[in-house]
Amino acid sequence: MDGTDRERRERWMKRAEAAFQQMFESEEELVTLSQQEDVAVLIGKELAAFLLEEHVNMDPAAKPQKAVAACCPKCGQPGILSPKAGKELEERAVTTRAGRVRIRRQRWKCSKCRIIFFPEGRSIGLRDRRL
Repeated sequence: MDGTDRERRERWMKRAEAAFQQMFESEEELVTLSQQEDVAVLIGKELAAFLLEEHVNMDPAAKPQKAVAACCPKCGQPGILSPKAGKELEERAVTTRAGRVRIRRQRWKCSKCRIIFFPEGRSIGLRDRRL
């Protein structure tokens, strides 16, 4: 998930090539329009999930340069880093309209409310805070 635009483009091209092969190398198995449509839609969702995952993980919240204090969404008190700064961020899967994507975000906890929360990032909205 890391990398420059060129590396992302290379990963995309490999995915797109594999999708093309999946669709057109199984031509003999895809006889009906329904079969062709099912495979095309599945491939489209896989490619959309790939693009979404790549884009979401470019968000600065995915790899914060330094811990910026986040406040608890319930009580407003400053949260405590969880895990502590310098440790690898936990990966989690989020189900989107495009499918499941893996994201990493700095996680915080509130000792008063006893909850774990994720501060709002560029691509994560308020309703997704506590995924």
